[in-house]
Amino acid sequence: SQEGSEEGEMADTEPASATDDAPPLPDEPLPEDAPPLPDEPLPAPAEEDDGWSAQLDPASGCWYFLNRFTGLSQWENPRVPTAGSSQQYAPGTRSHAPGTSESAAPPASPPREPYLGYNPKIHGDFDPNADYAKWHQENQTEEWAASEVTLAQPTAAYEQAGTFNRFTGAFQAADKSAENHNDENKSRRQLNAFFDVDRAANAHEGRSLKAERANQKLSKKQVKAFNEQRRAKKEQKRRDFL
Repeated sequence: SQEGSEEGEMADTEPASATDDAPPLPDEPLPEDAPPLPDEPLPAPAEEDDGWSAQLDPASGCWYFLNRFTGLSQWENPRVPTAGSSQQYAPGTRSHAPGTSESAAPPASPPREPYLGYNPKIHGDFDPNADYAKWHQENQTEEWAASEVTLAQPTAAYEQAGTFNRFTGAFQAADKSAENHNDENKSRRQLNAFFDVDRAANAHEGRSLKAERANQKLSKKQVKAFNEQRRAKKEQKRRDFL
């Protein structure tokens, strides 16, 4: 109990000694008026950096203004208001993205009509005579009519055919299809190594030798000489056989 009382007395005396050690406040009268401010102009507020800077065009020798934030460049000073809204852009630059035109924003698309078709959560089993079935039929008819109008315009659609390899599934050239390996095309490639097949085929207007000779008219002397030559060959064969 004696030790507890001593500790309590020490705790009571410690804050008092701390306050006694603090220096006293100066005994001076408070100033009635604040000192006057220096007679100088107030500093101008810092301007926000808008990213515009002047650049010299070496081709024309004129100055243009470039915005390092947006990449936009123009001849007029953007910090000086102008009456017109048109802008002339520096050489090699444009105000719109490549591949687009400087046209106004596209008009908003018309609101879409509500969906009145078949919904399995609402209608359950499909009924071909219900209103939602008729709604689908009407929309399908309209889509077919629109597709027919599109197909009627030759420049409206662009089509392209591709050939796939049956083993790898990759694209391949049209001349590498299965028809490239049939007898006609293989023989054509082999003969092209020696002469021009197409030119030879069209040399006689595409006619064969038999058709070309069928229209050829022989004289009596040529017919007589041909018959005598044929008899001589037959006689020679008969003698050789004997």
